[in-house]
Amino acid sequence: MRRFLVVLLTVLLVTLMMAKVKVTFWHAMGGGHGKTLQEIVNFFNQQHPDIEVEAVYIGNYAALQQKLLAAAQAGGLPTISQAYSNWTAKLIYSGIVEVLNSYVNDPQIGLSKAEWEDIWEVMRLNCTWDDKIYAVPFNKSIYVLYVNTDALALAGLKIPETIGELKRAAILLTEDFDNDGTIDQYGFGFRSTVDHFQVFLALNGGSILQKGPDGKWKVTINSPESREVLQFLLDLKDKYALVQGGYLDGPFGEGKIAMFIETVASKPYVDAASKGKHGWTWAPVPVWKTRNVQFAGTDVIMFSTAKPEEKKAAWEFMKFLISPEITAYWAVKTGYLPVRKSATETAIWKKLVAEDPAAEVPLIQLPYGVFDPQIGVWAEIRSIVGTMVSDVLYGKKTIEEGLAWAEAEIKRALEKEGL
Repeated sequence: MRRFLVVLLTVLLVTLMMAKVKVTFWHAMGGGHGKTLQEIVNFFNQQHPDIEVEAVYIGNYAALQQKLLAAAQAGGLPTISQAYSNWTAKLIYSGIVEVLNSYVNDPQIGLSKAEWEDIWEVMRLNCTWDDKIYAVPFNKSIYVLYVNTDALALAGLKIPETIGELKRAAILLTEDFDNDGTIDQYGFGFRSTVDHFQVFLALNGGSILQKGPDGKWKVTINSPESREVLQFLLDLKDKYALVQGGYLDGPFGEGKIAMFIETVASKPYVDAASKGKHGWTWAPVPVWKTRNVQFAGTDVIMFSTAKPEEKKAAWEFMKFLISPEITAYWAVKTGYLPVRKSATETAIWKKLVAEDPAAEVPLIQLPYGVFDPQIGVWAEIRSIVGTMVSDVLYGKKTIEEGLAWAEAEIKRALEKEGL
C-alpha cells in the first residue's frame, strides 16, 4: 500500500510539473490580421510546451474596450490584452495594470539595454508613463499618402511633397470625364473624423492639448493652426475632395479618388480594392509647417490580477511578439510597422523591400511620429473634437463657433477628471 501511494504521488507530481501555464490574450484583430496573429500564437505554443496562449477575439476596438472596463469592475480580466494608451491610462488609475520594469530589466528573462533601445523610440515613449513601462508595442501604424499612380501619370503630376502641392494636385486631378456635371474622380479624399483632423493639425504644428512644465494639461485646440486646418478642409470639401466618415480604400480602388491619407494598416485593403484596376503606391505625408506625423495603433498590457506564474509566461509571449523575426513577419503579413529596428535586417523584411522598395516609406517617418496624450479621458476628448469637425464641415457651426465650443467642452472634461 505504501509503495502504491509513493507511485501515485510521483505520478501526481509529474503531472503537476507538466501542467501548462495558461495565458489568455484578448484582442481585436479580425480577418486576415486575426489569422496572422493566430499563426504567431500557434508558433509560440509549439516552441513553449509549458505555456498555452489562448488568443480570444473580442470584436472591434469598441467592444474590446467595453469588455476590459467591465472586467476591471466586475472581475474576470485576461492575463494580457491589446490596449490603446488612453485605455491603459484609465486602467492604470484602477491599479490593475502590471508595471513591466522588473521584467524588462530582469538579467535572466528581460531585455538588454540594446534590445530595449532597438524598439523605435516613439513606440517606447508611447508605452511609458514617467519612468514606468506599462506596455510593449504591437500593431503600430503611421499615416502615409496613398496615390493612384495611373491617375498622376495621366495628369503629368508628381507625388505631392508639401501641403501646397497636395492642394494643387487635388484640384488638377478632379475630373468630370463625361461632362455630365458630376465629378467622376476627386483629386483627394478625407474622412470627416477626429483622426484626419489630427493628422493635418500635427503637420501644421498644432495640438489639441499640451502638457505644461507643471504637469497640467492646457487646451490648445482653439488656435490659428486649427483654424487653418479646418479652412483647408473646407476649401477642398465637395469641390476637389470626397468626404465621408468611413474608410476610403473602396472609393480609391474604384477610381473615385486619386489620393488619400490613411495609416499603413489600410495597405491590404487598398491592394485588394485596386487590384486589376490601377496602380498605386504610398509616399510620406506632405509637409506643412512640420513633418510631424500622427502615430497610431495599440500595445499589449499585462494585468496585475494574474498569478505570478501566469505573468512570467505572459512576459515570455510579449517578448516573443516583439522579437525581430516575429514583428517582421507580422509587419509583412499585415502592413503594420515592425516595432524593432533590427527587424529590418531579417530575411523576410529584406525580401519585401526588394520586391517593393516603397515598404520602407513608413519607417522614414518614424523619427517625426507623434502620439495622443496618455490620459484616460482622451476617448471623451476625441469624441468632442470629432463632433466639432463634423459640425464645421457640414455647416452646423462656423470655424470660430466650433473651436470655441470644443475648447469649452474639453476644459470641462479635464476638470471632471481633475486634470
